[in-house]
Amino acid sequence: MRNLRLFARRLPAAIVGAGLATVAFATFAPLGGDTTPPAAGRADMRGDDDRDGRISEDEQGWNCRTMGNRICGVRVVPAECRHAGPATTLCVTVANRPAYGWTNEDGSRVDLPDGRAQVRDLGEKPGTPEFADALRALDAEWRDHR
Repeated sequence: MRNLRLFARRLPAAIVGAGLATVAFATFAPLGGDTTPPAAGRADMRGDDDRDGRISEDEQGWNCRTMGNRICGVRVVPAECRHAGPATTLCVTVANRPAYGWTNEDGSRVDLPDGRAQVRDLGEKPGTPEFADALRALDAEWRDHR
Protein backbone atom coordinates (compact mmCIF):
# COMPACT_ATOMS: atom_id res chain seq x y z
CA MET A 1 0.00 0.00 0.00
CA ARG A 2 2.85 2.34 0.87
CA ASN A 3 4.45 1.74 -2.54
CA LEU A 4 1.17 2.55 -4.22
CA ARG A 5 0.99 5.95 -2.47
CA LEU A 6 4.62 6.70 -3.38
CA PHE A 7 3.90 5.81 -7.02
CA ALA A 8 0.78 8.00 -7.03
CA ARG A 9 2.80 10.98 -5.78
CA ARG A 10 5.54 10.57 -8.42
CA LEU A 11 3.25 9.89 -11.37
CA PRO A 12 2.31 13.55 -12.07
CA ALA A 13 5.96 14.60 -12.05
CA ALA A 14 6.82 11.81 -14.49
CA ILE A 15 4.00 12.84 -16.82
CA VAL A 16 5.08 16.50 -16.74
CA GLY A 17 8.72 15.51 -17.38
CA ALA A 18 7.75 13.33 -20.35
CA GLY A 19 5.61 16.14 -21.75
CA LEU A 20 8.46 18.65 -21.46
CA ALA A 21 10.86 16.23 -23.15
CA THR A 22 8.40 15.75 -26.02
CA VAL A 23 7.96 19.51 -26.47
CA ALA A 24 11.73 20.06 -26.40
CA PHE A 25 12.29 17.33 -28.98
CA ALA A 26 9.57 18.68 -31.26
CA THR A 27 11.04 22.17 -30.98
CA PHE A 28 14.71 21.38 -31.56
CA ALA A 29 14.61 18.29 -33.81
CA PRO A 30 14.14 20.33 -37.03
CA LEU A 31 17.43 22.10 -36.28
CA GLY A 32 19.30 18.80 -36.53
CA GLY A 33 19.66 18.93 -40.31
CA ASP A 34 18.60 16.92 -43.30
CA THR A 35 17.37 13.46 -42.39
CA THR A 36 16.44 12.32 -45.88
CA PRO A 37 18.07 9.01 -46.81
CA PRO A 38 20.79 9.11 -49.48
CA ALA A 39 20.02 7.98 -53.00
CA ALA A 40 20.93 4.38 -53.73
CA GLY A 41 24.45 3.80 -55.02
CA ARG A 42 25.75 7.26 -54.14
CA ALA A 43 27.95 8.48 -51.32
CA ASP A 44 25.94 11.20 -49.59
CA MET A 45 28.01 12.96 -46.96
CA ARG A 46 27.29 16.45 -45.71
CA GLY A 47 29.99 18.77 -47.08
CA ASP A 48 31.13 16.35 -49.80
CA ASP A 49 30.47 18.56 -52.83
CA ASP A 50 31.67 16.19 -55.54
CA ARG A 51 30.01 13.14 -53.89
CA ASP A 52 33.15 10.99 -54.03
CA GLY A 53 32.80 9.77 -50.44
CA ARG A 54 35.62 12.03 -49.13
CA ILE A 55 35.65 15.62 -47.99
CA SER A 56 38.52 17.21 -49.86
CA GLU A 57 40.06 20.63 -49.41
CA ASP A 58 37.94 23.49 -50.79
CA GLU A 59 34.70 21.52 -50.32
CA GLN A 60 32.04 22.87 -47.96
CA GLY A 61 32.73 20.27 -45.26
CA TRP A 62 36.48 21.00 -45.09
CA ASN A 63 37.75 22.42 -41.81
CA CYS A 64 41.27 23.79 -42.21
CA ARG A 65 41.86 23.85 -38.43
CA THR A 66 41.30 20.11 -37.96
CA MET A 67 41.83 18.49 -41.38
CA GLY A 68 44.76 18.03 -43.71
CA ASN A 69 47.92 19.98 -42.93
CA ARG A 70 46.00 22.41 -40.66
CA ILE A 71 47.13 25.45 -42.64
CA CYS A 72 44.33 27.97 -43.05
CA GLY A 73 44.09 30.99 -45.30
CA VAL A 74 46.13 31.95 -48.30
CA ARG A 75 48.89 29.49 -48.99
CA VAL A 76 52.39 30.73 -49.46
CA VAL A 77 54.10 28.86 -52.27
CA PRO A 78 57.36 27.44 -50.91
CA ALA A 79 60.55 27.94 -52.89
CA GLU A 80 60.52 24.26 -53.90
CA CYS A 81 57.23 24.81 -55.77
CA ARG A 82 57.82 28.22 -57.39
CA HIS A 83 58.10 27.00 -60.98
CA ALA A 84 55.87 23.91 -60.74
CA GLY A 85 53.37 25.24 -63.32
CA PRO A 86 50.06 23.34 -63.35
CA ALA A 87 51.25 21.10 -60.51
CA THR A 88 51.71 24.03 -58.09
CA THR A 89 48.68 23.17 -55.94
CA LEU A 90 49.76 19.54 -55.56
CA CYS A 91 53.35 20.64 -54.92
CA VAL A 92 52.24 22.99 -52.11
CA THR A 93 50.14 20.21 -50.60
CA VAL A 94 53.03 17.74 -50.64
CA ALA A 95 55.56 20.33 -49.44
CA ASN A 96 53.45 21.25 -46.40
CA ARG A 97 53.18 17.68 -45.10
CA PRO A 98 55.05 16.68 -41.95
CA ALA A 99 57.62 13.91 -41.75
CA TYR A 100 56.03 10.45 -41.44
CA GLY A 101 56.88 6.78 -41.49
CA TRP A 102 55.53 3.26 -41.21
CA THR A 103 56.58 -0.25 -40.29
CA ASN A 104 56.58 -2.91 -43.02
CA GLU A 105 55.21 -6.41 -42.52
CA ASP A 106 58.75 -7.77 -42.11
CA GLY A 107 59.35 -5.36 -39.22
CA SER A 108 61.59 -2.93 -41.10
CA ARG A 109 60.91 0.75 -40.51
CA VAL A 110 60.57 3.42 -43.22
CA ASP A 111 60.94 7.05 -42.12
CA LEU A 112 60.54 9.89 -44.60
CA PRO A 113 61.44 13.56 -44.16
CA ASP A 114 58.94 16.39 -44.33
CA GLY A 115 57.35 17.31 -47.66
CA ARG A 116 59.72 20.16 -48.50
CA ALA A 117 62.72 17.86 -48.25
CA GLN A 118 60.97 15.26 -50.39
CA VAL A 119 60.17 17.83 -53.10
CA ARG A 120 63.74 19.18 -52.96
CA ASP A 121 65.12 15.66 -53.38
CA LEU A 122 63.14 14.96 -56.55
CA GLY A 123 65.41 14.61 -59.55
CA GLU A 124 62.85 16.08 -61.96
CA LYS A 125 62.77 19.72 -62.98
CA PRO A 126 59.74 21.73 -61.71
CA GLY A 127 57.17 22.43 -64.40
CA THR A 128 57.79 19.25 -66.37
CA PRO A 129 55.32 16.35 -66.69
CA GLU A 130 57.83 14.12 -64.90
CA PHE A 131 57.82 16.50 -61.91
CA ALA A 132 54.01 16.32 -61.73
CA ASP A 133 54.14 12.51 -61.95
CA ALA A 134 56.69 12.36 -59.12
CA LEU A 135 54.48 14.63 -56.98
CA ARG A 136 51.50 12.36 -57.64
CA ALA A 137 53.58 9.38 -56.54
CA LEU A 138 54.60 11.15 -53.31
CA ASP A 139 50.98 12.10 -52.68
CA ALA A 140 49.76 8.54 -53.29
CA GLU A 141 52.43 7.12 -50.98
CA TRP A 142 51.43 9.54 -48.21
CA ARG A 143 47.74 8.62 -48.62
CA ASP A 144 48.57 4.92 -48.49
CA HIS A 145 50.54 5.22 -45.25
CA ARG A 146 48.89 7.98 -43.25
